Amino acid sequence: MTFAASAVPRDTVRVAGTLALGAFAVLLVSGRSLDLLGSPSRIGLMLAWPAVALAFWWTGRASVTVAYLMVGGLLLRWVELPPGGAGPSDHLAATYEAIEVWLSGGNPYDHVYRLTRPPGSPVSQPPGELLVHLPGYLVSGLAGVQLTQLVAAGAVMAGFAWAAARWSWTAGLSGLALYAGAPNLVLLATDGSNDTVVGAGLLLALLALGWAVRRGDGAALLLAGAAGGFAVAIKQLALPIPVALAAYAVRRFGWRLGLRYAGGAAALLLVVSVPFLVMGPVEYVTGLLGFIGAHDDVYGWNIWSLVQGLGGTAWDTASAAVLTLAVGLVVLAGLLAIPWRSLAGAALGGVSGTLVVMFAARWTTYAYFGLVWPVMLAVPLVLAWERRSNPEERAA
Repeated sequence: MTFAASAVPRDTVRVAGTLALGAFAVLLVSGRSLDLLGSPSRIGLMLAWPAVALAFWWTGRASVTVAYLMVGGLLLRWVELPPGGAGPSDHLAATYEAIEVWLSGGNPYDHVYRLTRPPGSPVSQPPGELLVHLPGYLVSGLAGVQLTQLVAAGAVMAGFAWAAARWSWTAGLSGLALYAGAPNLVLLATDGSNDTVVGAGLLLALLALGWAVRRGDGAALLLAGAAGGFAVAIKQLALPIPVALAAYAVRRFGWRLGLRYAGGAAALLLVVSVPFLVMGPVEYVTGLLGFIGAHDDVYGWNIWSLVQGLGGTAWDTASAAVLTLAVGLVVLAGLLAIPWRSLAGAALGGVSGTLVVMFAARWTTYAYFGLVWPVMLAVPLVLAWERRSNPEERAA
């Protein structure tokens, strides 16, 4: 396989670029208020849109569109960053406090948190969450932890631009435009949740496995597996996607090489876990399992909200937690059992499995969608690459 795209006709680039610019413009003027008044940043981007569109049309250079979309996507997020880094969600505030406790020699998994809402709420983020936000913490405390989400969003957009140039301008620029301008994805990079950085990690895991497929050797598969493991080390809900990718790696390369992927993921998870296992193994394991029933109320995008909306009664917290765990295990077993014949199919299967687990939980904030959208939007890109590289393969 090769990642290099063949020469692309100029009209194909024009179709891709104008489609992406049109999608971004629609998202810029989207809203829910009656008169749909725009913010200064959105008005400014719309004022620039005609000049960008004409410049792209006359030059035929995709770089014009890419630059506008990336600058626009980052600007939309920058102006929404909360003062001091404290957003509506308390997740990153808890991450900041966990890093503070860890660097002072304490154990984040037996600490009583003061910055959660309400204070003392359980915190179940894995160690990768602390590591990925550590640079931002060292630079600017809580504001730096929040800024990590903006950096992650920029990395996702850069990933789409990179893959578009190599695999498919149409799929890549469309994905870039949707990710850059979707209002709710903009919000999720600024609301104090961590799902933007998890989504960036999962996109990296997908692209890394594609790179490993190209190389076809065990070392590359180990590194790709480590990328998948790191995404899980940031948030447990990311697990179904790397599991599906691991199943694809085994089917493609056989057990001997394919298990290198799982080995890389397991090794990464072990390395980041060891310091906290040494501090307190019981507290660490209990903390990580706490995410299953961390919230007592029914909230968000799940079957229980649907049941209540239709006049029914949701199961109690303990019973629903058991169901969520059972559904998760069935999903993981199913993803491992399916003989994925394409990387795109495995990625889509992992996204679907993640959504099933989300829908089974009593508490499913919209923020969780932020971790699956980058991979979902990248599926057409990966499919375009696979079809170009191996047109005889059937997607599955």
